[in-house]
Amino acid sequence: MSAIPVRTILFSCLVLAVFLAVPVLIGVYVYRDASRRRMHAVLWTLIAVLAPAFIGFIIYLLVRGGYSDLECPRCGAPVTEQYVVCPQCGVKLRPACPSCSGPVEPGWKVCPRCAAPLDGVRMTPSPPLRRQDKALSRILIVLIAAPVLLIVLTVFSLSAFQTVTGSSTLQEVTFDEYDQLQASETARGAVHQWLDALEIRDDRAYALRYDYSNDLVSGCSYYYLIYVPAGGQQSNSSFGTNSGLFGLTFEINLERTGYSGSLFCAEVQTDSGQTPNLNVTLDGKRIRCDVTAVDYNPTLFFIMPDYSQAGPEDDIILPERLSVVKLVGGESMGTGVVAASKNEGVRVVTDEDMMLKILACIDSGERVPMNQIPDFDFRDGFEIIVEYQIHDELIMHEDMARHLVFMEAGMCYLDDDRVRSTLHGSSFRVMDKDFYQLLDSLF
Repeated sequence: MSAIPVRTILFSCLVLAVFLAVPVLIGVYVYRDASRRRMHAVLWTLIAVLAPAFIGFIIYLLVRGGYSDLECPRCGAPVTEQYVVCPQCGVKLRPACPSCSGPVEPGWKVCPRCAAPLDGVRMTPSPPLRRQDKALSRILIVLIAAPVLLIVLTVFSLSAFQTVTGSSTLQEVTFDEYDQLQASETARGAVHQWLDALEIRDDRAYALRYDYSNDLVSGCSYYYLIYVPAGGQQSNSSFGTNSGLFGLTFEINLERTGYSGSLFCAEVQTDSGQTPNLNVTLDGKRIRCDVTAVDYNPTLFFIMPDYSQAGPEDDIILPERLSVVKLVGGESMGTGVVAASKNEGVRVVTDEDMMLKILACIDSGERVPMNQIPDFDFRDGFEIIVEYQIHDELIMHEDMARHLVFMEAGMCYLDDDRVRSTLHGSSFRVMDKDFYQLLDSLF
């Protein structure tokens, strides 16, 4: 049996304390107030505490108005409006009729009880005092504050007790290096327009943010292009992500160098769809960072685009190399691995239109649910090797994808190598039959 986390126990104790404190306060108040008013204190306390939704407490507040809450100004003993003198200390509380001794009010000409004239009656009593009920206002404040406190505790528990993980990468480049390495003319032009429009201050930071997610991986990626006018050419910087009350935060700690000719490219990957906060500190002091969300990737980090959504006017970045291998007589070893296959040839696709057509077909293929994965015995087919960036010294690397294409029961399937975990769903796609013929036409 696994142990209950300490933070879960603490949160449960806080919630329990709030739920117990409210009825206890109400019970103590009702018992004391009912005793002073000479009501049945125990009975009303039970009603106020045990009735659901504070109904008993509301009824008590309505009923108690018929019971006196006056006290003697000298000794503090409980009295009523009908008392002429205090039964404890004898102090005169109200003027009395000289005929029937009933209580009368100043300004009366005759007694309403015996009709005796009141001329000459002395009106100099010490009237009874009404108790100041400060406790009731405190109870009402608690009743309002309790649900607010529970909401705050719930929000805190959801943000602090749930683990939000993230990873980050940071790269600094000069303006010239950025222009040389940025393959997208659209992104390069938009970044220059953004920089030219800034009202630059050396106590500020400025950033562009691009949010990206697809169906190949879980979580989201956030790309930041950050400009810190007083923090370029860093020799001792640090960065990282941390999870707190207000979600995930990506923090960059820089030294003030006074150099304004460089940019920072940052990539933050999270396992949730919550946009991370961006904090920039300069010499240990946090500075204001103005973040603008954009619909393009302003950084130098390569993102595998969805080629099926690319239009002719889009500034799309193609892989550096795409090769198609024709395989005959192979046998599937699972997860796209092919053994004992005969290589009948390799075609490197150099025509950009053909390359884009193949890539668009791959991305438009419908993903196969996990329970509908075909039971295939690979014999003939193709392997599509997509190298987004070429690393000839490596056989396999993260900028490469190897897709297996085959026919089974009259259907064309593609095993998408980019889906590397069953946690992200099936890696198989159903392709159009013409796609198989398209690849075969290259040979």
